[in-house]
Amino acid sequence: MTSKMKSRLFCKVLFVIGLVFILGMISIPCSAQVEKQEVIDIGTITVMAPQPGVEITTEKTVIRMDEFKKPGEVRTLTDVLSEIGGIDVQRANPLMASPGDEVSIRGLNEGRMVIEIDGRRINHTGHYGRYIIDWSTLNMDDVESIEIIRGGHSVLHPFAIGGVINIITKKGKKTDDPKPDVNIKAGYGSYDTYNLTGSINGGIANIVGYNFSASKQETDGYLKNNFQDTESFNGHLTFYLPYEATLSISAKYSDMHYGLPVINDPNDPDLSVAALYDDDYPKFRKNRDQLRHLGWPQIPGGKTPEWKKHTSYIDGLFQVPLGSGTAKLHYFQTVGRRWTSEYGPGGFTEDYFVDDKTEGIIAEYRDIELFDSHSLTVGLEYQELGWPDENPIIYQVKSAYIQDVINLGDKWTITPGVRYYHVEMDTYSSNFGSGWPDEGKEEDDDGFYPSLKADFQATPETALYAAVSRSYRLPCP
Repeated sequence: MTSKMKSRLFCKVLFVIGLVFILGMISIPCSAQVEKQEVIDIGTITVMAPQPGVEITTEKTVIRMDEFKKPGEVRTLTDVLSEIGGIDVQRANPLMASPGDEVSIRGLNEGRMVIEIDGRRINHTGHYGRYIIDWSTLNMDDVESIEIIRGGHSVLHPFAIGGVINIITKKGKKTDDPKPDVNIKAGYGSYDTYNLTGSINGGIANIVGYNFSASKQETDGYLKNNFQDTESFNGHLTFYLPYEATLSISAKYSDMHYGLPVINDPNDPDLSVAALYDDDYPKFRKNRDQLRHLGWPQIPGGKTPEWKKHTSYIDGLFQVPLGSGTAKLHYFQTVGRRWTSEYGPGGFTEDYFVDDKTEGIIAEYRDIELFDSHSLTVGLEYQELGWPDENPIIYQVKSAYIQDVINLGDKWTITPGVRYYHVEMDTYSSNFGSGWPDEGKEEDDDGFYPSLKADFQATPETALYAAVSRSYRLPCP
């Protein structure tokens, strides 16, 4: 062993001995100090960290957007819902909300639940068996809060089986301050993804409140040809009338251009498809799940598989306190138009046009206080759902409902209700084995659909509830 090696070994041994000595000197007073301390029982401590802006009760979950916080940006409704327990969000495009997204409450998607804006249903007419929602049209520029009701126990919302997601929009504010609130936000991310949003909210002379917003979102897409370009515009005016009445007029419009993902597989059996593999994008084989988009794979090169979608929402809402409750009259309309270009079994189809329209009116007298223990709501609703280009009125829905919230002391709340439906349907008869159905069919359907819910406040922090209901789902055309 050389003298240099012996010197290094001696230094290492000296270092270890010194470290042990220092630790020993530190531990002696620490040990003595611990032995002198007294143990104090401070009882059980419960640490709770509720999500900011989220209030959960047995009736519903309320998300207030001015307080809500989550990692990353909040641009669309699915960005919020993905943070809420009991709600499952499946995205076709991870970079932003898209028409192929699926949202479920307890395993039931929007074909079995209701999506609403200010208390009125926006689920589409249901072409080809699906009452879908185009989540890319529901940005957060004008959203004040979101209400989530799990289950179908509330008769105030038609066709709710799995639950209800109700979007409450900003409608301006009653103020004499002429200075509005202005908000501008922008962001940029991977795959050339960017967004730009601007909004203005205010009021004029305590007479008119307003909220206007616009946004643009664009991405090249995570998958090949899965690009997306969405533009949205929102406008809300509220007129403050005598007797504390309000008249709100709202319009929402979105213009969406969406690329359908194509096969991107170097090992595809079709050599002409395999030759177009692009390693800038993940592999995407023809047997991959494309959610609810298509029943067959799209081919790269040549034509561009895509769809273009225009959607508009129009609402007029009049409310006035009346006696011990509030009277509401709500007119609504949803119009959607879509042009689809895609590869199918018969080749490439370009700009195949499909449209849908829903129009209706709700008359409601709600929250009527009776005998200090009852809160009663009664209402009537009329809807027409159709395919304007083919069949303007596929469904005509007339319904009436009543619900009572009964408080039995401080612990118990009982909520009975019933909704009556009368549905006139102009749909089709199936013609299996020979293509699309080609024979019309008309029929009527009606019935009573009751519900009952019981809540028990066991402790200030714990509530229990049970509900049973009979629900109605509008058949697919």
